[in-house]
Amino acid sequence: MPKLLNRGDCIGLVATAKPVSKEELVPFKALMQEWGLAVIEGTHLHDSYHHFAGTDENRAKDFIDMWQNPKVKAIFCARGGYGSIRMLKHFPKNLFKSNPKWLVGYSDITTLHLALSSHNIPSLHGPMALNAFATNTQTSHNFKRLEKALFQGEISVDLSKCDSVNIKPFQGKVIGGNLSLIAASVGTPEQPNTKNNVLFIEEIDEYLYHFDRIMQTLDRAQLFKSITALIVGGMSKMKDNEVKFGRDAKEIILDICKPYGFPIIFNFPAGHATKNFPISMGSICTFENGIFTQNLG
Repeated sequence: MPKLLNRGDCIGLVATAKPVSKEELVPFKALMQEWGLAVIEGTHLHDSYHHFAGTDENRAKDFIDMWQNPKVKAIFCARGGYGSIRMLKHFPKNLFKSNPKWLVGYSDITTLHLALSSHNIPSLHGPMALNAFATNTQTSHNFKRLEKALFQGEISVDLSKCDSVNIKPFQGKVIGGNLSLIAASVGTPEQPNTKNNVLFIEEIDEYLYHFDRIMQTLDRAQLFKSITALIVGGMSKMKDNEVKFGRDAKEIILDICKPYGFPIIFNFPAGHATKNFPISMGSICTFENGIFTQNLG
């Protein structure tokens, strides 16, 4: 289990996917100063190489350096986009054998969450550095919840008003993240072991027919067969064709998953929606009386 943070600790800041400018990181670094944390920037943090924040090798090197640096107590990702999966082939096989620390990010960072989960190392699906720049009405609250998770180890979310089916108390290790990235992991070493675990999914900007294809694929790969529960985060900016698909994201999920009988909770406040509360991948959760909790201490 990674250790919780203390005031005065150092955190690493890396770009694993799309490029990010110095200007876009100013609010995040100011926030880290408020939290009492020192920021160590990756050597290639502001590189740009076509679609990516530098070459695959250099982005991987920054991540490896941060993971192996004993001064760095947590690693924050600058932003998502696409590119994290391209780093994996450059990671040493024994990289995650030691120095466990919190990784923070979401969206494309799902690939890294899955990689850490495959080594039984918990991580935090939550706001990234860019989110402190591209603010919304919930940004401050999202980061306050992240601060509480990192320093106090507490995650608690009231889900009593969320839409749900087959609802009952449950407990289990949470795994998952962005649905497209989970699908991309099928057949790879990062494919999640969903048996007796709680699966979390969220998605953005997908055509409904494509969303259905992903869900069908995961079902055929038996990722839903033995899960304890399904938690559905934001389904943001979903798209349809001129010829309508005929089902929205919720209906697609229910068509496939409701017959299994496990609890399904919709509208968990995490993902690409305005509310992006932290949720720990690889940590045990408990759901009882409508309250979702995780203890990271």
